[in-house]
Amino acid sequence: MPGPAARSAALLWALLLALTPAAPAWARPAGSADGPGDVALAIGLTTAAALATGLWLRSRYRRANARTTEEAAGRNTNGGDPGSGGGDR
Repeated sequence: MPGPAARSAALLWALLLALTPAAPAWARPAGSADGPGDVALAIGLTTAAALATGLWLRSRYRRANARTTEEAAGRNTNGGDPGSGGGDR
């Protein structure tokens, strides 16, 4: 159990965070990405990242599915060594 100093420090941090006023929100853009080229770049990068993630997940699913199919068919999945019982576990 923490001592009184640790509890006091935690209490002071909690009070500081709770009682500090938040900065006012601005109604105008604060960043530099407001031109059409910047927006197109953001859309392109997001699309490329989504495509790469989808292809990666698809390849993982296909590998897992192929391994399950081979094991169900009784094939050896460890590169041809019939004495090991198959699989790479």
